[in-house]
Amino acid sequence: MKLPIPIHPILVHFPIAFYFLELILIAFWLSRKDEAYLRFARFSFRLGYVMMILAMAGGLIDVGGIQNITGKVRTHVLAAITVFLFYTVRAGYWRLAKPETSHYGFTQLLLSLSGNILVAVAGYFGGMLVYESA
Repeated sequence: MKLPIPIHPILVHFPIAFYFLELILIAFWLSRKDEAYLRFARFSFRLGYVMMILAMAGGLIDVGGIQNITGKVRTHVLAAITVFLFYTVRAGYWRLAKPETSHYGFTQLLLSLSGNILVAVAGYFGGMLVYESA
């Protein structure tokens, strides 16, 4: 089922923004030691995760189903699946890791930065679909 208006381009900006906001909030938490930043970072992560799933579903609808994932679209989808898997592991870390441990803050910062790099790579391949077909 294809919609008359593509929804993926509208939705995809939200996880990008929320994941980047999470990175900034973790950096503030590490520098200022204020737990409010950590709570806000966790909230931003959760919003980003939900919006990522919606954006991926929107992309699948926009492309017209799994059977149409070929060529450069496939490259973008594989990058997006990598992002999804990485952030799913991160969701587990957010849930299971203890903030009291000495390495928690650095690990969260490193994971958030890595995730944002993966999002940028997936976005690059998505952008190539738009700008090469224009």
